[in-house]
Amino acid sequence: MKPTYLAVIGLLALAGCNSAQQNLEPLPQSLTYGENAANRKTQAAPGAMVQNRFMYEGQMVYETYEVQPDRTYKLVRRRMDQSGPAGNS
Repeated sequence: MKPTYLAVIGLLALAGCNSAQQNLEPLPQSLTYGENAANRKTQAAPGAMVQNRFMYEGQMVYETYEVQPDRTYKLVRRRMDQSGPAGNS
């Protein structure tokens, strides 16, 4: 029985991680912040990943966008680093 309980707990934890990433909202300086999606299009191939990094409230923010079939960006991942830019920790 214990392996069954562990499997259920593991699946619930993974389900929580996936739902949290789908609700990412753009921050000021994000590529899609305050814009209509139709205003920012790219020539990159659909499915390509685009990186963006910037400072926000004293933290370094690393964002990853996926190019959609209509050539707009979708924010899919964000990581915030407390130490700031490389070499300034």
